[in-house]
Amino acid sequence: MLKLGDKEVYSIVENSFKIDGGTMFGVVPKVIWERLMVPDERNMITLDLNLLLVKSNGKNILIDTGMGNTLNEKQRKMYGVEKKSNLEKGLSDIGLTTEEIDFVILSHLHFDHAGGIVGLNSRGEKVPRFPETKYIIQSEEWKYALQPDERTKATYSVENFRALEELGEINLVSGEKEIVPGIKVKLTGGHTKGQQIVFIQGGGDTIVYPSDIIPTVSHLRVPYVAGVDIFPLEVMEVKRKLVNDCLENNWMIAFDHEIDPKLCRLEKKDDKIEVRKVPI
Repeated sequence: MLKLGDKEVYSIVENSFKIDGGTMFGVVPKVIWERLMVPDERNMITLDLNLLLVKSNGKNILIDTGMGNTLNEKQRKMYGVEKKSNLEKGLSDIGLTTEEIDFVILSHLHFDHAGGIVGLNSRGEKVPRFPETKYIIQSEEWKYALQPDERTKATYSVENFRALEELGEINLVSGEKEIVPGIKVKLTGGHTKGQQIVFIQGGGDTIVYPSDIIPTVSHLRVPYVAGVDIFPLEVMEVKRKLVNDCLENNWMIAFDHEIDPKLCRLEKKDDKIEVRKVPI
């Protein structure tokens, strides 16, 4: 746990999965990226699903939900998911249940970030996993996720979103919005049309959760852009500014897919960016 003024920030590893290394590094040649993240015999690399839980002024705010437990056997095998979701246990370790989450902020709606919004009832039907929460989603992302195109439909689960619609607690935002004092979202686009990043501020310090704009330490390099990014030039532009802001203001970055570190500060030495791990 990390104290940020009146806020308590926790990291929860919801699960881990495998993905094709080339998918994560796009046009970067394998002979370069494999030095950073070693692939297995199938060219797959392992990533964690890192969520943030913030306690602030009596409110509990969860940032992203991971994959959840509703993947079918084919999907679990495809993505190398070997364990059940750790979310309930992670919350329990903090002293919370899914019923006590006041806000769920979704950086975007790909299944590895928003799959955990639903669970299964006794009849095997998909139902909202957080019955008392308000879901914070960029309106552009919601619109696009409900009608994905041929390139992106495998990354969205429309069935899950319909279950949320029935709950009636979807809060669509446009652009920049403060959710509770000291926690705000900002539309960036890039990875998806409605990708948003999250800022957590308190005690004179800031954590930024850039989600898949900078998923791992290796992706701090501006041209290291994933093949699944819809607007790669936008990702590069956002990343360049964000890295500079973190360097200039000593902000912390929370990585959504890094195994270690989960949280760091950046330092520039001899024109190279180095990371300094921050315990959380």
